[in-house]
Amino acid sequence: MIASCDCPINPHKRELKEHGSFAFPIACYSNNTQTLSVPWHWHDELEMLVIEQGSALVHIDSAKYTLEQGSGCFINAGVLHSLEKINNTDVLEHCIVFHPRLIGGSMDSIFWQKYVLPLTLDHSFPGLLLYPDVPWQQKILSHIQTAWEACAKEYEDCEITTRNVLSECLGILRQQKPIQQKQLSEKTIRQSDRMKTMLAFIQQHFGETISVSQIAASASVSESECMRCFSRTIGITPIQYLKSYRLQYAARLLKETDLPITSVGSHCGFQEMSYFSRSFRRVYGYTPSDYRKSELQQIFLQ
Repeated sequence: MIASCDCPINPHKRELKEHGSFAFPIACYSNNTQTLSVPWHWHDELEMLVIEQGSALVHIDSAKYTLEQGSGCFINAGVLHSLEKINNTDVLEHCIVFHPRLIGGSMDSIFWQKYVLPLTLDHSFPGLLLYPDVPWQQKILSHIQTAWEACAKEYEDCEITTRNVLSECLGILRQQKPIQQKQLSEKTIRQSDRMKTMLAFIQQHFGETISVSQIAASASVSESECMRCFSRTIGITPIQYLKSYRLQYAARLLKETDLPITSVGSHCGFQEMSYFSRSFRRVYGYTPSDYRKSELQQIFLQ
């Protein structure tokens, strides 16, 4: 089963969405030009993605990278990340998100101790870019595609196929990942934790009128420290992130509900509908009503 990737967050700073089931903890997602913007979030699962068409900008912790068609990346557990399209170019992205126990099994197994634990506990290894012109990375990219297709199309024995190829991916990563240069400083880890808390606060209260002081207070920091955290980690101000998240959520409501346009805007914290419409069009290239019409047409054509 295929889905677009939305990221509800719980009060404990973690993504709330369940990926797959307890018995088979993996899910596959597909995002195109209309749905690609994936807000900053984190989760306990491992994530692997491939850009099938076009190019996209991926943020992993405080670093950002451009991924071209055919390339992809691995994102470690517990790492802040986001994904966005570049300008208005057509793009298609395939992504799989899976819990480490899919590979590791029980915590006392050799698979967990030898392959999963050293990877997920390595804070100096937030992720890895994958390029098709590097043979071992191309092998991982191919395995990602195999796993994605097996799950998305629900092939017979897809569970065995998926677990096998993802196990091989972790084996390759264990052999090839860069040698640890240095442990992250306490300051860096503390900043990451503060960002997770403040992003969660915004994602819980985005429909309300909230200020920088409230965002800062959620992580028990000053306004100036709040501004520094956002600048260093994601390169924008808290208010810019708030507006971006509101627009992303509005796009989701326009696509998935029949709420009136004014209700969508109000629900997402926009008090003036003209400002909502202008802001939405600047980002998505459509007015809210035209965006909804285009999404309905896409559904009709499928």
